[in-house]
Amino acid sequence: MTDRVNYIGGSSGLWAGFGMLSTSSVFFGVWTWSRRKEWVDIMLDYCHHKRAQYPTHTLDRVAVRALRMLKI
Repeated sequence: MTDRVNYIGGSSGLWAGFGMLSTSSVFFGVWTWSRRKEWVDIMLDYCHHKRAQYPTHTLDRVAVRALRMLKI
């Protein structure tokens, strides 16, 4: 007669999922940390684009409209 385990436990899938999540998080962290200058450049470009897209000052609005009329 052999003894074998029929039931491992309900939380084994939970620990496997947690292990995969933590491993992928570590890899993503290493990947982004090694390329942090690239991320800073992307963020600065995004912020500049948003700021240039929606000018808030009245003179900026006038200048944007004038440039649009001149199609520069």
